[in-house]
Amino acid sequence: MIYEREQGSSWAEISQYLGTGPAEAEERFAANLDGWNTAFDVPYRLDDTGRKRIPQLPTAAYDPALACDYLDRWAYLQRLGTDQHQAVSSGLIMAAPEDESSSVTP
Repeated sequence: MIYEREQGSSWAEISQYLGTGPAEAEERFAANLDGWNTAFDVPYRLDDTGRKRIPQLPTAAYDPALACDYLDRWAYLQRLGTDQHQAVSSGLIMAAPEDESSSVTP
């Protein structure tokens, strides 16, 4: 749902796939969308003790290179026995310099 809203889908469009009305879809997911938007301004929150930081965004947002490495390794394992060995993350991180140590080689 967050992806669809970020891409510009209306609540009416999203509700069609959920089998609900637009108002019900918005009510059901408004807190998730608010949390997503807030997490960019406040990427961590403190736990109940006030000592430990809890991430608010998906893990890949904090270490995209590591997430790409995991994705490449997963894809490589899925393609064993085929002749396709191109990294699936090539192009996902545009601004980061290419790091030869994190690329998967067949």
